[in-house]
Amino acid sequence: MSKKIINILCEGQSEQEFALKVLKPYLLPYDIIIRATLLITNKKLKAQGGIIDYQQVTRDLRNMIKSAKDTEYEKNFFTTMFDLYALPFDFPGYIDSKTEAYTRVAKIEEAFGKDINYYRFIPYIELHEFETLVLCNIPKVCQAYPNANRKLQELDANWRKETGGNVELVNSSRETAPSKRLMKAVQDYYCYHKPQMAVMATKDIGIDALRGQCYHFNQWIEKLLNLQ
Repeated sequence: MSKKIINILCEGQSEQEFALKVLKPYLLPYDIIIRATLLITNKKLKAQGGIIDYQQVTRDLRNMIKSAKDTEYEKNFFTTMFDLYALPFDFPGYIDSKTEAYTRVAKIEEAFGKDINYYRFIPYIELHEFETLVLCNIPKVCQAYPNANRKLQELDANWRKETGGNVELVNSSRETAPSKRLMKAVQDYYCYHKPQMAVMATKDIGIDALRGQCYHFNQWIEKLLNLQ
């Protein structure tokens, strides 16, 4: 029986760290191996991370698919970890941000999958950005930034009130996206370290708890677990 290799094209370092240090151990008992690669921003400067436009995404994704070789014992699959927040306008299926969040992300993923047109590709766009998962574990963030506890607890209470407790609906404006809220809460005392908290908060709470709180994230994990 061949092992499944899931190659993840990551928007940034937070996603890559999460994929390798949190998601990889979770999927390993299912004979699923995770490999995570950052988007290339500037090949000449060896710069990685961040989406500039859709052309960049298709270039890196198609190169990843082309370079991954199956063996008798390994079968390659491909997916993405991109934020819906600040997604480039030229992305397939891009629709107005006023559209209901789950409908919007589903339409973008569907169009993205059709455009790549590869049977082992599972498109995934995060609602609304990776730090959504960090918001699921504010107590751990408080441990890392103790002087900012009051503001972090206010942040936690505010998003729950605004969304009815659905963390994936925390909105994606420049001022109130999950990462912006976290940085603002700690800025008087600390410099928020995104990749470090990506691992600390999500590893502490665990993938199963994240799946229970994040419907769209859970859909993605289910797809990865059921690859054939």
